[in-house]
Amino acid sequence: MNILLTRPLTQVVALETLVANHGDQPLLFPTLEIKALEASIERKQYDAVIFISANAVVHGMKILAQISYSSVFAVGAATAKKLNDYNISVDDFPQEKASSEALLSLESVSCLQSKKILIFRGKGGRETLKIGFEKNHNEVEYAQVYDRVVCTLSELHRQSLKIFLSDSRGFISITSNENLDGLMVLAKQLKHLDNLKNYPLIVLSERIKRYADSCGFSQVIVTKDISDQAIVSVLA
Repeated sequence: MNILLTRPLTQVVALETLVANHGDQPLLFPTLEIKALEASIERKQYDAVIFISANAVVHGMKILAQISYSSVFAVGAATAKKLNDYNISVDDFPQEKASSEALLSLESVSCLQSKKILIFRGKGGRETLKIGFEKNHNEVEYAQVYDRVVCTLSELHRQSLKIFLSDSRGFISITSNENLDGLMVLAKQLKHLDNLKNYPLIVLSERIKRYADSCGFSQVIVTKDISDQAIVSVLA
């Protein structure tokens, strides 16, 4: 079965391998590019630093090396693993579903009060963490260390979509609302957005499902967690 993989090319290799090993055909259709940003920060010392994605880790190391901090938290297991890859010890992260809400509910995080907190993230994004921390009188600052921009339409997109649409069966993997926005932009340029809406999406959260539903995708399946294996488990 054809599986349209929409992650950036630099982040899709592991999932591509899993899909192929499962006996399905991975088709690369990157919707976003990750571009580093030069972020500026106000302080040299923080009580806690928060990383909301693996991209935030990769592009935040330069700033992290310039500051002192007492605690490190990650939004989920994948982000924590990426921090460990850089030999950064993580104090806590949600063990189940990765989300801002799950992070805020951790006892180790909810007890933070009147602290100085730095959140490493991409440009834009949700304000859930900031609002949650400020309820406990914390001072919250962002280090926006990367941006997600929609890919330029390429021959890879044309060929992958042509193969994908040649079979009425298939799945589309979506990992974020921005990822889905990029898919719709590129599919519209190729004049196949309506066709793609006939295929089921595999998404990583109920929040993405709600957004996909509102965009007109009628078949949306939520994975049990945010791992690559969970995506492949849907195919099984």
